[in-house]
Amino acid sequence: MIENNGEKYTSVLTSQDKVRVAWLLVGGTLWSLYLIVKKNRNIFSWLVPVGMMAEGIDLLLKARQERIKQTGDQIMSQLDELDPIARAEVVKYLAEQEMDKES
Repeated sequence: MIENNGEKYTSVLTSQDKVRVAWLLVGGTLWSLYLIVKKNRNIFSWLVPVGMMAEGIDLLLKARQERIKQTGDQIMSQLDELDPIARAEVVKYLAEQEMDKES
């Protein structure tokens, strides 16, 4: 569980998922380094390590997307609690903050 500004978020990845991601990324990377050292140019030899790394990255991206969805749902529920004028002021404030970041 992660705490941010008093708000609590549950981690999307379980400890088993974190271990799985670590094994996939580290294993794929080490296997790739082994193939580089051996100067292996056979494309079929590269399928497994690249697939392992791709699976690890995919799991991380899915967890990130779920976290974004959870945060968006939380923000929307907080905005729904406001009256329409206050909600418009919050949206205006956020838009101004984003405009200031870009300039």
